[in-house]
Amino acid sequence: MQIETTRFGLVEVPEEALIYFKGGIIGFPRESKFALIPHGDSTLIAWLQSAVTPSLAFPVVSAHGLVVDYPDVPIVPVAEKAGLSGDADDFAVLAVLSAPRGLPATVNLLAPLLINSVSRQGAQVFLEGSRFTTRELFIIPQPSEQPPATGEARPEG
Repeated sequence: MQIETTRFGLVEVPEEALIYFKGGIIGFPRESKFALIPHGDSTLIAWLQSAVTPSLAFPVVSAHGLVVDYPDVPIVPVAEKAGLSGDADDFAVLAVLSAPRGLPATVNLLAPLLINSVSRQGAQVFLEGSRFTTRELFIIPQPSEQPPATGEARPEG
């Protein structure tokens, strides 16, 4: 499918690579269909681009690589509460990145996006009881600081 975007022009995205948010995302309840577009050569940063609204795209980062013990609450019950099913390893956890000019970049680790990489269903969730906030400093971990790979799922696309 072709998606018209204001940032990237016309983008070709396979239908099976789309991500569906049944309830939309916070602030955009009617936006339910998105594509994940890589940010240049980065393996950490991407854009969650609306498949319907050309000007709507959120910079996101894979939260798996940001903090060793993240998330600090069980994901499966949070996912189930949001209407998602799957095992913990099925879920990619993305954090929305905010980088206003002149201010430090932050990520929202309290309300991440959970995406089941098998079903391509997603939801923005609130991690009740988490010690993280909506404005954690975004610091790209150095290779020696990155947590060991645990087989976590990441969405393709």
